Amino acid sequence: MVSPGQLYAVAIGVLLLVALGVCVPVLVRIVRDGLERHHKRRAGELKRYTDDEEFDRGPSASLETDPAGRTHVTCRHCGTVNDAGFTYCRRCTTPL
Repeated sequence: MVSPGQLYAVAIGVLLLVALGVCVPVLVRIVRDGLERHHKRRAGELKRYTDDEEFDRGPSASLETDPAGRTHVTCRHCGTVNDAGFTYCRRCTTPL
């Protein structure tokens, strides 16, 4: 007979294995990207502390309204569109 405690332990173990299975590929990609950047820096193909193109945007308007009438705030630092109620940018965490 299986007790509820044993069933609970098996369920937690399965959930942990699923979470680990989801996290490992992401961590492997992060490590590979870091190693690739390291090799490029050593070969002189990439300068240290270069800006990421994704975040290299100029300043933009602060408060805007879309065609549907919803108000949103555009981050002056990275250009990400945030909901009007946000205090910090959802991408770069700069105060809005």
